[in-house]
Amino acid sequence: MKNYFWIVILSLIGLMWSCNKVEEPQPLNLPPEAEQLIESDNAFGLKLFSGILAEAEEDENVMISPMSVSLALSMTYNGAEGDTRIAMEQAMEMSGLSRDQLNELNQQLVTALLAHDPNVILEIANSIWYRNDFVVQQDFIDLNQQYYDAVVNALDFSDANTKDVINQWVADKTHDKIDQIVDQISPESFMFLINAIYFKG
Repeated sequence: MKNYFWIVILSLIGLMWSCNKVEEPQPLNLPPEAEQLIESDNAFGLKLFSGILAEAEEDENVMISPMSVSLALSMTYNGAEGDTRIAMEQAMEMSGLSRDQLNELNQQLVTALLAHDPNVILEIANSIWYRNDFVVQQDFIDLNQQYYDAVVNALDFSDANTKDVINQWVADKTHDKIDQIVDQISPESFMFLINAIYFKG
């Protein structure tokens, strides 16, 4: 049976204007080696936008968060090996970064962004939901919990209520802006990896 690994990327942008006193954003407190991660993320983001826009309708509005996609792929990368791992490194423009460096720098980047601007609300959440009869390597779980603060749950994918559990997490993390991301769970699915970014500013 062919298995599918689903990655669901969520991002939401809300806008709010205020007459209150505006505080100055704080400098991003990042180590010098983070520059390489940012360059890789920028190259990946431009490639991603280019690919998506090439397939979009002429008058279609497109909104994506390259960082959201990058974080989700970085989490997935923690479970990749062999040719898949090499292909992911190429797709993510990860020149010269080891897995440990990628995880550590992503963690530092997210921490810095969350503290950057007191005038906006920025929340980043990650989760992994896998079929309870599927064995997941503990190293994969540990890395994603340690560096991405991922919520990890084994669920009965044959239970019709399981999609509601996942959708409720999505609704909570997006402040009810998105209340459904899974409408059904295929018998061939064995994992959902979800990144949600909520931004209001």
